[in-house]
Amino acid sequence: MAGGSTFAALPDRQGEPTLALWSADADPAVVSVEATPARAQDADSFDLTHFPMPALVAQGAIEHVLLGDVTCQLRLDVRRGTVLRGPVRLRYELSGVRSLDAKLLTMRRLAAATRLGRFPRQLMPPNCRARRWMMALRAWDARMAGAEQREIAGAVFGRGCVESDWNGASDYLRCRVQRLIRLGDVLVHGGYRRLLK
Repeated sequence: MAGGSTFAALPDRQGEPTLALWSADADPAVVSVEATPARAQDADSFDLTHFPMPALVAQGAIEHVLLGDVTCQLRLDVRRGTVLRGPVRLRYELSGVRSLDAKLLTMRRLAAATRLGRFPRQLMPPNCRARRWMMALRAWDARMAGAEQREIAGAVFGRGCVESDWNGASDYLRCRVQRLIRLGDVLVHGGYRRLLK
């Protein structure tokens, strides 16, 4: 996983954004598991084919499992065995204390999704900074494509805002665009890794 992630699209979801599968080194919430075959009647078994949410498995030296969608998801790394051949019993590998809270939250999400068929809202709190990160990446991308700051402001904040405020007494809108471009540059050049911590 160069850069700490690989990318994949959910099957049968054309037009949806590609998902990043972060490595366990980059994302403290990734839980490593061992999968051993189980009987379908085993109440403690996990069966990917009957999981109630979208699932994606990227195969390599280990299986990288993403459960959920673009807005809410959890990640498992199958270090031994496979989840692709029917029901399995999962054994979770936890060690250390620094990333324990993130891993326990992943396990709580898995338990809730298995039981309820969805992620409960209280286990998937929205990140209040996510909107700013998206705006910063849009601004940076537009700048790299050659857009002027005024054009970027129109795309990010709306044309009405630009028409009323761009040439006003305050330079606040131009400063906001410049800050977003700088943040986008930080995110693109490695800062995205800090978002996972």
